[in-house]
Amino acid sequence: MRVRESWYSNPVYVRAKHRLFDFLFRSGLLSVFRFLRRHSVLIAIYHDVLPAGFPEGNPLFGMTVNVEEFAWQIHYFKKHYNPIGFQQFSDWYFRGHALPPRPVLITFDDGHANNLRFALPVLQQEQVTAVCFVLTGELGSSRQTWFEDAYYRLMFSKVQSWSLRNGESWPLETRQQRTAACGRFFSLCRTLSEAEQKQELQSLQSQLPVIQFDDDMGGRFEFLSNDDVRRLSENGIEIGSHTITHPILGCLKPENARYEIADSKSALERLLGKPVRAFAYPFGAPGLDFMPRDEVLVQESGYSIAFAGQGGFVTRSSNQFALPRIGIGRMTRAQFATTIAGAVDSLKSVLTIGGRGE
Repeated sequence: MRVRESWYSNPVYVRAKHRLFDFLFRSGLLSVFRFLRRHSVLIAIYHDVLPAGFPEGNPLFGMTVNVEEFAWQIHYFKKHYNPIGFQQFSDWYFRGHALPPRPVLITFDDGHANNLRFALPVLQQEQVTAVCFVLTGELGSSRQTWFEDAYYRLMFSKVQSWSLRNGESWPLETRQQRTAACGRFFSLCRTLSEAEQKQELQSLQSQLPVIQFDDDMGGRFEFLSNDDVRRLSENGIEIGSHTITHPILGCLKPENARYEIADSKSALERLLGKPVRAFAYPFGAPGLDFMPRDEVLVQESGYSIAFAGQGGFVTRSSNQFALPRIGIGRMTRAQFATTIAGAVDSLKSVLTIGGRGE
């Protein structure tokens, strides 16, 4: 299959986008967007925080921030926003308690050990708390999740083509082709049943042998241990569930989805000796990665609140079991500041309305 260049990777588009970020960042206009959303809660999603030097161009590190940038970002939050904790957020959402203007709640997904090793010291220095959503089936392990295993093989196998079970053939001769193949693997998995996903992964694994990953990945795939999770909790970090194995919940049979949602909660409660109140959907796109059925399962399992992964800000009328969050990954400082202010989404809305002549 010939890989066509996405418009979003077109150099002209990329340059124009970054010029817009820089203009908004340097002009002071972001304060207007922060003011407009001053009564909504910004919930930021982080995944991994590592020392500089990791392979930033690799899709496996797309949601990774280096320690220096993370420290700058948390300081930026302190300067322009008001970081809050989970209990403050819960009291506001359920009971109407007051929050300071421009509140922000920091969250982490997956539960990698770098959250404790590198992110927690920065948070403590800035006196900021967070919520950490962990995969209970991976605690204490050092390995890739199922989709990361696929991405790793697509990026690093010496084989230069990959055939899907539906007959598609994808070249793996360039980094661009390999990155596109990663995207195709995941988009396909969203359309498959759990059993079909397993067959597709096994087919990929048989075609694309690799040498097992090692320390050149900077500890990216090392998960928190049981003691690490307790330590985070003891240091004021709210612990929530991110399922057991990081599945695409919407593709699972109801009983398997219930197991991933409910049993991960029970495991954490046994570990911590206290209720686990929050849940975050793996991947997090409503209607693609989780369905209304899964929201019901979350509610029935006893969680008080659940977080999605689509962009947006939370108001007290937001869906209790699909609250929007904004992802933070590999981005410039201007892009970071513009993204968390909601400026780009606001401009898109204005342009869309204008384009319809409304």
